[in-house]
Amino acid sequence: MTTGKTLQASDNSVYRRMIEEIEDYAIIMLDRKGVIQNWNRGAQKIKQYTEQEVIGKHFSIFYLPEDAAAGLPETLLGAALRNGRAYHEGWRKRKDGSRFWGSITITAIHDDEGETTGFCKVTRDLTDQKHAADNLRESEERYARMVAEVQDYAIILLDSNGIIKNWNAGAEKIKGYKAEEIIGQRFDRFYSDADRESGLPYQLLGIATREGRATHEGWRIRKDGTRFWGGIIITALHDPQGNVIGFTKVTRDLTQKKIAEDKLAAYTAELEQQNHELEQFAFVASHDLQEPLRKILAFSELIRGHIDDRNFVDRYFAKLEASAMRMSELIRALLAYSRIGRDDAIMDEVDLSAVLAEVTNDLELLIEEKQAVINIGELPVLRGNHVQLRQLFFNLMSNALKFCEDKPVITVTAEKMPANEMPPCSAARAGRDHYRIDVKDNGIGFEPKYADLIFSLFRRLHGQQEYAGTGIGLALCKKICDNHHGCISAQGTPGEGSIFSVWLPSQHR
Repeated sequence: MTTGKTLQASDNSVYRRMIEEIEDYAIIMLDRKGVIQNWNRGAQKIKQYTEQEVIGKHFSIFYLPEDAAAGLPETLLGAALRNGRAYHEGWRKRKDGSRFWGSITITAIHDDEGETTGFCKVTRDLTDQKHAADNLRESEERYARMVAEVQDYAIILLDSNGIIKNWNAGAEKIKGYKAEEIIGQRFDRFYSDADRESGLPYQLLGIATREGRATHEGWRIRKDGTRFWGGIIITALHDPQGNVIGFTKVTRDLTQKKIAEDKLAAYTAELEQQNHELEQFAFVASHDLQEPLRKILAFSELIRGHIDDRNFVDRYFAKLEASAMRMSELIRALLAYSRIGRDDAIMDEVDLSAVLAEVTNDLELLIEEKQAVINIGELPVLRGNHVQLRQLFFNLMSNALKFCEDKPVITVTAEKMPANEMPPCSAARAGRDHYRIDVKDNGIGFEPKYADLIFSLFRRLHGQQEYAGTGIGLALCKKICDNHHGCISAQGTPGEGSIFSVWLPSQHR
């Protein structure tokens, strides 16, 4: 029969062999002074010493000279003595002088009376993990430095509420804020008032939350209040459970690209307009100019057949002269239209009150003849070409007089329109204030369906016999408005008069 004492001795023997044969951990016993008392396979594998080489030596032989000089081994034994255990990670040295990253735990061993009799020191070689962690940290540091120093892109980190958490050199360059001025602020401060009122910034965060990313291009605001055209990508960041914990926001200044695109669009629109005008000129050459020419040829043939009939000849010579004058008038009108250019127009401050005073003075005889009443309200001073604007209002005023059969009443008023109330045409530029100048008359009016057609070349709503003219005047008015980045529109009611509205920017750029 086996006694308890024999069982205990047997258990201790098994336990000792288990410790001695463990290879992944160095497990050694130290006395109270730190002298090595035993040595397992793991210790030999990790530290390279054999049991005969190391038993009886102080465990400080595994520490780097600087750590040993600083008393690190003794400090760890002291901590284990006071607290029962001590933990440390750091570089240790092997027998051959090479280093390994050791994770060590020193545990105090006590006797039955609670006195410390020595220490158990367990060491694990974490060199591979250390290198992996160092490489990861270095990679993250390199990435952080790269992001911080990138200047062509604003790369910022937002928390889940859109609060700015970091700021790189590109963000400072593009947006004008220093890191200490902007970190902790909401990112919507880069957006225009209109975009903030519409909720655009947080709509983009919502899209990024739902779809992973959001892209957008639009005008953004720098610290100094100037605008730039930003192309932005917002990407949602997630924790391991898939919850959104923040966003990265990358912005690129695409202002020059936007300007180039706008110039190309304007050039394309201008080219289309010129092509349209060429088509209209072709129509004129084949129709309007052909009309008087056909009459000249027909009248010439009739005169040739009645050359001896003086009365007949005189009558048809008068018709010949009228047709020639009509053709000359059309040609002069076409030349006037073709000479109204945008590139050579000198822009300056123009007082429209002075312009209307000049126009009414030029039309003084016709105003008196028709007993017209002219009411001119307060008109603005704006930037434009004086000659073209005078021609614009001369045409509108003379048309109003011409198409009023009895005692014309013409009223000219002006109103400043806010930027969000856009003129009814594509030529005007968005985002700026405009003046709307109305020229209202009590004349014959026109059918509303012709409101756009009347601004085309040679588009006449009334015959030449009823009202004289070339059909170019209103087309010329439209071209002048286009040159000023404005536009012109018309409202009419048959028998009740017309209102021609001229939209001109308050500041022409």
